[in-house]
Amino acid sequence: MFPVVMRFAILIAVLSAIYIALGWYSRWDKIRRLESEHASGQGAALTREDYVSKGLVAYERSWERKLLLGVFILPVLAALGIALVANYG
Repeated sequence: MFPVVMRFAILIAVLSAIYIALGWYSRWDKIRRLESEHASGQGAALTREDYVSKGLVAYERSWERKLLLGVFILPVLAALGIALVANYG
C-alpha cells in the first residue's frame, strides 16, 4: 500500500510543478501580448498598467486558464482507465 501512496504523492508533486510552470508561462505570455496591444494603440485611454490589469482579470475568468486544470485531470483519468483495463479487461 505504501508504494502506491508514494507514487501517487510523486505524481501529484510532478503535476503540481507542471501546472505552476504552465500557469506562470501562460500569465507571462498574456501580459506580454497585452503590453504589445497597448503599445500598438489599443486601449490608449488607459495607462499600460490599467490595460494589463483589466486584461488579466478577464484572463483569470477565461477558459484558457480553466483548461490548465487538465494537467491534473487527464493523467489521473488515464491512470484510472489503464488500471481498470488491466484488472477487468
